[in-house]
Amino acid sequence: MSKQEDEDEKRLYQCAKKYEKIVKQFDELMEIMNDRSRPLKRRRRPSSSSKGSWKAPRPASPIEAENKEAFVHTITKFLHDLRAKTDVDFSTSTTYPD
Repeated sequence: MSKQEDEDEKRLYQCAKKYEKIVKQFDELMEIMNDRSRPLKRRRRPSSSSKGSWKAPRPASPIEAENKEAFVHTITKFLHDLRAKTDVDFSTSTTYPD
């Protein structure tokens, strides 16, 4: 293998590692978003008006929920496209001419 091919392999490996990290972070984001869509157990917060009562946070509006879903959909599509492109690029770059 030539020096150029070695450098290309190193760059490809680094890109693959970065891609894996992005996918892991995306999976964590999806888990967070899924957790937010489930009913949460509310912690009690002391209120100045009455000591024994608590006030639940305002639930997300339908528009906020739609925005979150659109955001997740956009990121999902981007990552799937990126994965498909990376898979194609990786398969074509690992073949060496004889």
